[in-house]
Amino acid sequence: MNAVAEGLRLGKHYNLPQEEIINLVKVSTGDSWVVRNWSDVSEWTADTALAVLQKDLIASYNLGIKHNVSLPFNALSSTQLYNSMGKEKPKA
Repeated sequence: MNAVAEGLRLGKHYNLPQEEIINLVKVSTGDSWVVRNWSDVSEWTADTALAVLQKDLIASYNLGIKHNVSLPFNALSSTQLYNSMGKEKPKA
């Protein structure tokens, strides 16, 4: 999700149409559930779906620590989730 959001933000910087980027990614190795459902995913709010994703990322990170399994991309994703989606993180 972070990668899709950041890629679209880069495309926007170059005035590329979002729908064309999404269509291109759908037929490439970048295809994913997130890409195919971007119109819904991009509407997720900080208080609902993003908060659930953040909770899940933190839970899996904690399990990694507990079992001594390195999860660096999980840690990076959890710190960048709200920023990449252009949403403000809710107050704790």
